[in-house]
Amino acid sequence: MSHEHLDTHLDMFEMQLKDLSACLIDADPQAVQAASARLQQVTVDFFHRLDPESLSYLGETSRVRRMNALAASLARVRESLLRHSAYVDRALELVVPAATRKSTYAGSGTYGGPVRQSGAFKVLAA
Repeated sequence: MSHEHLDTHLDMFEMQLKDLSACLIDADPQAVQAASARLQQVTVDFFHRLDPESLSYLGETSRVRRMNALAASLARVRESLLRHSAYVDRALELVVPAATRKSTYAGSGTYGGPVRQSGAFKVLAA
């Protein structure tokens, strides 16, 4: 991969990252999912085409600064996704309170209910 291809892939990654950030601001879940999938595909393509020869081009300070800025932007997007997730969880708690939700497992205790006998052996005698 030549340094032009490396710059092209970094441009594509940066464009998809900006697109994902814009989708997060719009708060459209389908757009966020689609933008995330595109960003993931660009990232996978970039790493599949990366070879040891192109790693020498990363040594240039401008590219290192650019990659550090992209990594920081990706971290901010991740934090934003986590905030949105927490916001949705809290909104769900308001809409469906915990007291009205049915438990997945039988029993009222933390680790399940008391053991019930089957009726075959009601009394054990020695």
